[in-house]
Amino acid sequence: MAQITSENEQETEELVQLAVARAANFYDTHKLCCSEAVIVTVNQGFRGDLSPEAALQLGSGFCHGIGGAGCTCGALSGAVASMGVFLGPHGKDGFKKKKFRAIVREMHDRFRERFRATCCRVLSKKVKHDKHPHWANCLLLTKGGAEIAVRLLLEARPDLVNKADRNFLAGREGL
Repeated sequence: MAQITSENEQETEELVQLAVARAANFYDTHKLCCSEAVIVTVNQGFRGDLSPEAALQLGSGFCHGIGGAGCTCGALSGAVASMGVFLGPHGKDGFKKKKFRAIVREMHDRFRERFRATCCRVLSKKVKHDKHPHWANCLLLTKGGAEIAVRLLLEARPDLVNKADRNFLAGREGL
């Protein structure tokens, strides 16, 4: 039994790292914003019900802290939205509202613990006037949002390990 757990943990870790790299690729190479990169990666990578176009459209409003307002970080918003695709209480495999809210609260708390804030304005304050450090900071947040979301998603729905689209996650092409 310990061998099975070890193999499952290894497979989960590989999927997490593939998803992080894929989200980073979408942000860096394909110029998606943080929320778009996270939603597209999680949705496509684990065979969510959204088309690639719908996932991209869903993420577009969260960019730059909700339309440039500097509020909740888009990487965090995108992570929460992507988790709703798989765990939301209104989906076919969704969880009860209380359980779903506890999981997305955990997403929020882990993100805040790692980055010390959830507000885009606060997270980018020191780098907002310097293009390259600002880009690097947002890339780090995008990777972190994808990582935490996928870890929580696979903890909640271990069956998604077997449904993952490894070719998509390992890919580098655009949509």
